[in-house]
Amino acid sequence: MFKSTLFWKVFVLIVLTLLMLVPIGMVLEMIDGRNQYRESVISQIKDGTSGEQTVIGPILVVPYVRLETELVSDGTKKGKTIKKVNRVQGQSYFLPDDLAVNGSVNVEPRKVGIYQTQVYQSQLQFKGTFGKVNFTNNDKIIYEKPYLVLALADSRGITAVPTAKLNQYQSAFEAGTRYTEFPQGMHAVFPEAILTSPQPLDFEFTVSLQGTGHLALMPVGATSTFNLSGNWPHPNFLGQFLPKKREVTEQGFTASWESSWLANNINNNFGRYDMSDIRRSQAQARSSGSYSYAETEYSEGSRISSFPTFSTSFIEPVNHYQLNTRTVKYAILFISMTFVAFFLFEVLKSLSIHPMQYLLVAAALMVFYVILLALSERIGFAWAYCIAAVSCSSLIGFYLSAVLKGVWRGISFAGGLLILYAVLYVLLQSEDNALLLGAGLLFVVLAVIMTLTRRLDWYKVASPASPASPASPASPASPASPASTSGGGMQPSGDANIESVAEHDEDSLERRKYRLWK
Repeated sequence: MFKSTLFWKVFVLIVLTLLMLVPIGMVLEMIDGRNQYRESVISQIKDGTSGEQTVIGPILVVPYVRLETELVSDGTKKGKTIKKVNRVQGQSYFLPDDLAVNGSVNVEPRKVGIYQTQVYQSQLQFKGTFGKVNFTNNDKIIYEKPYLVLALADSRGITAVPTAKLNQYQSAFEAGTRYTEFPQGMHAVFPEAILTSPQPLDFEFTVSLQGTGHLALMPVGATSTFNLSGNWPHPNFLGQFLPKKREVTEQGFTASWESSWLANNINNNFGRYDMSDIRRSQAQARSSGSYSYAETEYSEGSRISSFPTFSTSFIEPVNHYQLNTRTVKYAILFISMTFVAFFLFEVLKSLSIHPMQYLLVAAALMVFYVILLALSERIGFAWAYCIAAVSCSSLIGFYLSAVLKGVWRGISFAGGLLILYAVLYVLLQSEDNALLLGAGLLFVVLAVIMTLTRRLDWYKVASPASPASPASPASPASPASPASTSGGGMQPSGDANIESVAEHDEDSLERRKYRLWK
C-alpha cells in the first residue's frame, strides 16, 4: 500500500488540506479583531452621547415619616423609664391605573471613521391616570410632598427639561429620582394637596430623549399601550412583548404594544426590579463581545428572572463581520473541492500537478476572504463579495491555464469557481434554507465525481510503480538461423514488438509520476 501512487497522492492532499486550517484560523482571528475594534468605537460614541434607553414610569412616590415611640431608661440609679420618639423615613409608591405613551423617533447613523452606530432623538408623550390617593397626617405618620418619578437607563439622554401636569397642578422635572432602586432619571414635586384629592390623578408630560441603538418602555400601568413610529427601515422588535400591530416600509416603521398586570404581573414584582441589574448585564455582554438584547436583558443574573419591556432596536440591516465569519467557515469545503477537482484532472487527463501548485491555488482561495473583509467594511458585503470572487477566480483561471496545459481548461475551472461562489452567496443569504442548499450542493458534487470516475480502473491507478531495470545493450541483428525458418522454430512477430514498446512507455510514465509525488 505504501508504494502505491494513489496512496501518496491522497495522503499529500489530506496533509495540505489540514495545513490550510492554520490560515483559516488566522482569518477568523482577523475578523474577530476588527469586530472588537468596531465595538470599541461604538462604545466611544455611546460615551459621548448616551447609551441604550429603558424608560420606567411614571411612578407616584409619597415620602413619609413614621413616629415610633419606645420606652428607654433615663440612665439614673432609680431606673426611671422615659418615652423616646424615633423618626423612621419611608416611601410609598403607586403605579398608574392607565398608561398611554405615544412616541416618535428620528434615527441618524453616527460615524467614526468607517464604523457607525444608530443614534436617535425621540419624543415620548405620556398620558394616564393614578387612582385616588387619600393620605392624611396623624400622630403616627406625617406625609411629605409627593413627587412623580421617571426612571431612565441613561439620564444623559434628556435633551430638554419637561414639565409634568398632575390634575390642575404643574411642576418642572428636577434631576435625580430620589428612588433607591432607579437612581438615574428625574422627578417632579407636587404639593401635599394632591394627597387628599377626591378624584383620580390625571397626568400628562412629554419627554425629549436621546439614545443609541435601543429603546424600551416598561408597561407599569394596570393597562398600558405604547405607539411608536420612526424613520428607521430596519427595526427589531424582539423582546418579552411583541407588537400587537406593526408596519415596516423603506421610509420607516410604526408599531403598537398593549399589556396589563394580568399578563406581566408588574404590580406584584415591582419592588424586586432594579435598573442597575439591567445595566450590569448589558455591560458584561458588551465586554464579552456577544451583546444581544434577547440574551442579556432577561439574564439569570438579574434579581428577578424577567424585566418586561416594550422593546425596539435600531439595528444595521447587515452585520458584515457575521457574514464574513459565516463565509470563512465554508473555506475548508472550498479548498477540499478544489483539491478533488485537481486530483480528477490528474487521474482522467494523465497530468502531473505538483503539491506546490496545490498550495498556490489554495493561497489564492484564502486571499478571497481577506479581500472580502477589507472591502465589505467600505462598500458593503454584496459588492465586496462580487469583486473578491471575480478577482480570485480570474487569477486562479490564469494560473491554471499553464498548469492544466490548456486555456479553456483554466477558463472552465475559473467558471466552476464562480458558480461555487454564487452558490455560497445564496447559502449566506438564505440562512433558513442553508442546510437544505448545502446538502443539495454536496449531493451534486458527489454525483459529478462518481459520474466522471465510473469507468476508471482504480486498481491500475493505485498499483505501485515497478522499479526501473537497467536497459540491456542492443545486440546487432543476427541473420535468421535455419532452425528459425523451420516449422518447429519460434519467430517473434512485429505485433509483439509493438506491444512491448507500449508497455515500456506506460511503465515509464507511471515511474515519472511516482517519483514526482515521492
